[in-house]
Amino acid sequence: MEMIEYHSGVGPLKNWLVAESAFHPAFLGKCESIFAQGNGYLGLRAALEETYVGETRGLFVTGTFNKFDENEVTELPNLPDITRMQVWVDGVRFSMAECAVSGYSRTLNLKNGELTRTVVLHTKDGKNVSFTFRRVVSLANEHLIAAAMEVKTDADITLKIVSGIDGQVSNHGSQHLSEGDKRIYDGKILEYPCKTSHSGVGVILHTVLDTKGGRVERRNMNDRRQLLTEIIAQVSAGETFALEKISGVHTTRDLCYAGLSPDEAEKRLQKDSLAAFTAQCGRSYDSIRSESAAAWEKLWAEQDIEVVSAHESDQLGVRFALYHLNIMVKKDDPRVGIGAKAMTGEGYKGHSFWDTETFIFPYFLFAQPDTARTLLSYRFNSLSGARRKAKENGYEGAMYPWESAWIDDGEVAPYYMGVEPITGAPQYCLTGKLELHITADIALAVWQYYQVTGDTAFMENCGYAILLDTARFWDSRLEWKPERARYEITDVIGPDEYKEHVDNNAYTNYLVHLNMQLAAQIAGKIKTKKPELYAALCGKLGDLNALKTSIEEKLDKIYLPQPDENGIIPQFDGYFDLKDLDLRKYKESPIVGLIYRDYNSHMLNDYKVAKQADVVELLYQQEDLFPPEIKRKNYFYYEERTLHDSSLSKAIHSVLACDLGLYDTAYQMFHGALFTDLGQRMASSNDGIHSANMGGIWQDVVMGFGGVRLYHGRLRIAPHLPKAWSKLSYAVYWQGSRLRVTIEGGSATLINEGKPVSGLLIDGCDRSIGSGETIRWDC
Repeated sequence: MEMIEYHSGVGPLKNWLVAESAFHPAFLGKCESIFAQGNGYLGLRAALEETYVGETRGLFVTGTFNKFDENEVTELPNLPDITRMQVWVDGVRFSMAECAVSGYSRTLNLKNGELTRTVVLHTKDGKNVSFTFRRVVSLANEHLIAAAMEVKTDADITLKIVSGIDGQVSNHGSQHLSEGDKRIYDGKILEYPCKTSHSGVGVILHTVLDTKGGRVERRNMNDRRQLLTEIIAQVSAGETFALEKISGVHTTRDLCYAGLSPDEAEKRLQKDSLAAFTAQCGRSYDSIRSESAAAWEKLWAEQDIEVVSAHESDQLGVRFALYHLNIMVKKDDPRVGIGAKAMTGEGYKGHSFWDTETFIFPYFLFAQPDTARTLLSYRFNSLSGARRKAKENGYEGAMYPWESAWIDDGEVAPYYMGVEPITGAPQYCLTGKLELHITADIALAVWQYYQVTGDTAFMENCGYAILLDTARFWDSRLEWKPERARYEITDVIGPDEYKEHVDNNAYTNYLVHLNMQLAAQIAGKIKTKKPELYAALCGKLGDLNALKTSIEEKLDKIYLPQPDENGIIPQFDGYFDLKDLDLRKYKESPIVGLIYRDYNSHMLNDYKVAKQADVVELLYQQEDLFPPEIKRKNYFYYEERTLHDSSLSKAIHSVLACDLGLYDTAYQMFHGALFTDLGQRMASSNDGIHSANMGGIWQDVVMGFGGVRLYHGRLRIAPHLPKAWSKLSYAVYWQGSRLRVTIEGGSATLINEGKPVSGLLIDGCDRSIGSGETIRWDC
């Protein structure tokens, strides 16, 4: 039975609604994640109002990282719950798992961010009680969450509702918060202060419940780690009872408190949060929803992508990805990154990986360059942790953490991962020690940002420092092998995490070479053209002339793996000596990571099996390294041996398939990415959505089928739509101007909605375009 509807609604709401059409208590996690709401500051998991066994309630505020104890790594804490709303009808607790219900539907409206649920309760004595629950996280006011419940009945009933603020929460058992002095103002406003145990982040939540209809009695209740309001309402037949709950969330990590001492921030938080909430708590749910909807309307006017397809799920899936991309990052705060599960669940502890720069960043780079700047500023502000990691490992420069949290946390990748199911021995995670390519991934993103935006101010203040200090790390990390007269990079993990302790991973080596090449060019250019800036950077980063000289002496001697006699690039040294393995069982299985039930990580090192794109990722990112026939051979060779057990994989395979003219394959891979979260695999998203895959979907549409690519400092547009699509329309920014591209009926149109720009590569020709002008060509 299909439980997720891919498209719903007609007219203005067509392809804007994602709906759950049936309730099953065994599959709570899926929709808790994909229906999550947020605004970049906070993320709210879509747990149902009433409680169920197996649920995972979650409220997260960006940047509030904390350690449970010294034996664990920092993670984004689950804050006190404000969504729970226990309901009794005539003394019987409402539960869809235990009561007779009908007419169930739960819908996320991507257009305005509202989550709605309807269900009819049939009591044992024949009463029919209709419930409508609504919830919104305000996009207009990042601190506000609003909820509403409407009850209609065909017979007299007694309702009891208990709701408020529940601090009895944890991160799967790890308790991060100590309770402060709770307060109740004016008999209605509940205030719940708490503080993270290690990082000392202060948090204050407020909530207030108001009712309309019925004859109501209410009282407040105080319990350990709870502050609740009980409402008892007598509701007559034919009458409508309504409850509205407005909540506010503030922390000392809020941007307005940056630079203050912890004590001063706490003092101000107490005063500011109450004043801010008091100003809002008298508002209705509808007014908050409407204000938020207006903000969503403005965002969609700028960010929507139009897809006309024979499969309506394509349009909805693209909007679903855009929705999540726009609620996963605080776009004006350079102290926070993007978690691998965004703020939709506890998976990966809220940490940032290479996912951000490689998969998510391209969307913001071309669609919201100001946000791209913020994300790179986060990496600049994290340089202290990167330098500390390099020094701890015996290297120079900046060695970026594989997992990042708060800007000065440094490496936060966990090392101990429990027990190996095959051997029963302790299982260790080596990515934090060996997966080094993230340092070059970040450097590449910086350079791409500069090429697309021409933002010299950012480069002078932040970007050059990242490029140069990452190159200094690689300069110290390269290993000279006299017997082969070359520099190598040994003992690493590449993008394919099924392979540990490998030497000369092709993806890593080529990106390192590019990182160092860019740094040498930049050092020379700055020294000649901006001597004052050069002197200032030398004062911060050390002797850049010596760095440039060292890099230039090594560049031509860095080992860059080449295709063998069959045209296949070795993923790493010794790859072709590995054993073959029949992968049909695993490739055809709906269970991600099924291979780990038969093989542990040490065993997988012996086989030609990949978790995700590795060489394929390299061929996509650096398209001129090899001719098309070599890329095609490698695509088929490695895809046959790739399980796509990472959500990062299929989207990249889709884009490269477009480059190679494999359009049917590209479309199949696109659908694989599209349905990673939206599909019917009901356990696929339990720990949160796959944030990198959301960026991957955008790349498939705009950079794959839409043909957008940054190519030697120019913006190339060479679209090719899949057979199922009759139209694609999207917008990208180039040199500060917004360009609208529409592909339809075998031709493409580009309209410049900004200032005149040059550096366009259209239909194989260099072009420029004036303000308001249009370019048309056949494709």
